[in-house]
Amino acid sequence: MPIELTDIARLAQILERSGVDTIEIEEPGQSLKLVVDTGQRMAAAPTLAAPAADRSVVAKADVAGHFLAAHPWRDKPFVAQGQRIEAGAIVGLVKIGLLYAPIVAPAAGIVDAVIAKTGATVGYGTPVVRIRPLS
Repeated sequence: MPIELTDIARLAQILERSGVDTIEIEEPGQSLKLVVDTGQRMAAAPTLAAPAADRSVVAKADVAGHFLAAHPWRDKPFVAQGQRIEAGAIVGLVKIGLLYAPIVAPAAGIVDAVIAKTGATVGYGTPVVRIRPLS
C-alpha cells in the first residue's frame, strides 16, 4: 500500500508533538525517512518573535530535505528581502534526493527575511521565509 501525502503530514505532526525528530519506514518497493528539525526551529524561534501588532506570516517547508534559495540552474534566488510577492509565489525549494518540492508564500506581501540558509537541512514545518502582508 503506497504512503499517502496526508499520512506523511500526520506522521510529521505526531513526531513534532512527541519530540521525536526522525522516523524511517521501509516496505517492499518503498521507503520513507521523515526528519523534523525541532532543534533549529527552537533556536530560530527568538529571531521570529515579533511585537504583538506584527502580522507577519511565515512560509514553511512541507517536507524534509535541503533548502535551496534558487533553482539549481539559476544564480538568482526566488526571493530577496524587500521584494514584493504574491500569494502562491515560489519562495524556495526543498531538495529531496533527486526531487525538488516548492515552498510557496501563504500570503501576498513584502519579504521581510529569508530565514533558512541555502543547503540547510529543513524538516516539516521549518520556517523558511517571513513575509509582511500588504495592508
